[in-house]
Amino acid sequence: MSVALIGFGDLGRRIEDALDEFHQVDKSKTAYFDDPLHASGAPNSFLFGQYADDAFRHHDFYVCLGYLHLKTRNEVISRLAGLGRKLPQFVHPDAYVHRSARIGVGAFVDSGCTIDRNSTIGRGACLINGVVVAHDGAVGDCCWLSPGVTLSGNVTVGRNTFFGSGSVVSNHVRIGSDAIIGLATAVTKNVGDGQSVIGNPMRVLRKPLTLI
Repeated sequence: MSVALIGFGDLGRRIEDALDEFHQVDKSKTAYFDDPLHASGAPNSFLFGQYADDAFRHHDFYVCLGYLHLKTRNEVISRLAGLGRKLPQFVHPDAYVHRSARIGVGAFVDSGCTIDRNSTIGRGACLINGVVVAHDGAVGDCCWLSPGVTLSGNVTVGRNTFFGSGSVVSNHVRIGSDAIIGLATAVTKNVGDGQSVIGNPMRVLRKPLTLI
């Protein structure tokens, strides 16, 4: 199996370690598409924009762009899918996924996560340690759920939305695309596209939260 990692920050290293542990990938054959890594002269590293080159068409692609780049992550996955490239999902062996749940291509489900019955995880979504998606949930493409996030039953989330660690969403809530849910927020009502919310009780911010 030839592996390609697009972006090589914290998420890239986490995915590389997981692949090495559970799939015994030969790192010497891994292609890295990351401008700083390429500038450092690291072996098998390429400019970011080269990931779509035909020379890599037989690789398994893991898009490792983090929460600061969710829109770009979505664009890269869309382009790779359009080119017919392989975009395996990664589900940690310690995660629980109900047999009726569906996980999209390119998604990353970390250790300790729970994805309950009839739930859907969109392509390229990232669920970091200990995330819970209860029954009948729907997480959109390229969302980022930080450690300890809990989505109660029948929660629907659009694409490219960020959840800070420890945030909790009540049953039957709808959250739009490109929203930002701040650290430890209790989401008890719907959140619109592009809105930023924080706190308990939740309040909608006039200015978007800045992710760092």
